Amino acid sequence: MIFFSILFALIAEQYRPVNAQHWVRRWSVAWLDWVAKEFSGKAGQGATPVGARLACLIAFILPTFLVFIIHIACMMTYPILAFFWNVLIVYWFFGFRQFSHSFTAVHQAIQNHDLPAARLALGEWYGPDLELAHLNEIEIISLALEKAIIGSHRHVFGVFFWFLMPLGPGGVVLYRLADMAAERWGKHVPNSHNLEAAARHFFYVLDWVPARLTAMSFALAGNFEDTIYAWRYLTHKWADELSAVILAAGSGALGVRLGEPLREPDSEEALRMAEAGDAPIYDVGLEPSERTLRSAIGLVWRVIIALMILLAMLTIAVWL
Repeated sequence: MIFFSILFALIAEQYRPVNAQHWVRRWSVAWLDWVAKEFSGKAGQGATPVGARLACLIAFILPTFLVFIIHIACMMTYPILAFFWNVLIVYWFFGFRQFSHSFTAVHQAIQNHDLPAARLALGEWYGPDLELAHLNEIEIISLALEKAIIGSHRHVFGVFFWFLMPLGPGGVVLYRLADMAAERWGKHVPNSHNLEAAARHFFYVLDWVPARLTAMSFALAGNFEDTIYAWRYLTHKWADELSAVILAAGSGALGVRLGEPLREPDSEEALRMAEAGDAPIYDVGLEPSERTLRSAIGLVWRVIIALMILLAMLTIAVWL
């Protein structure tokens, strides 16, 4: 049932993708905003640390429990209804097309050598916080790759992992709501430091294992040695620990340099490292190019195809 639920959801998404204007996305955002507002106090002074943790429990656990109860009720009455329920939930919260249109817009602009259009598409994707005026082609491609790698994990591989857990469709809802809250509460809710911190901690717990499984998948589907090296030595280039694991592995798998360039050690530092027997740390891969954007698409598809084949084999083994 799990294999066919994901397969049918992926097929449905190709014909009718769920975008930011879809009613499920709008209701999810409205629900998270309502919970944040209720726990921020009447005067909007912000949630207390305890209130922020309670807000996370209510915002994430209640929808998860509702989805899971419906799934169990369908399984106990008509299992075919549980299958359709799974397909529906996976279709709403899982898939490439929830972020790929922005990536495609940047890619097409780069192919046409239209830097202003590429900057505009990247700005719409990242939001108003990104300074666009002085970005060159390599920087635009690098930022687009980073956003796409993180998007592929949070919309596809992380959701895939939680759908395989005992909660089933409830795990999908739990993971996506936690991700949305961690991103949204810090930007759109006033005086939300405690809410943002609680949501990010909650999501960190949920995503710790999936992030590392995604990194391992990139290693197997891409350049294995560079992926392991980047995962081991280059995660310090990004501030967020979870994103750093995925981005370092993605850059190694693609054989491309992402993040801030490493600082070259001066002569004294190099001498100290040599005396201590420490090997120098270096960037892996080449500068990103338009070809790298196409390679990133291939990498993500290789991983999802490999996962689907593995899941199909497990499904057949269970049937036999």
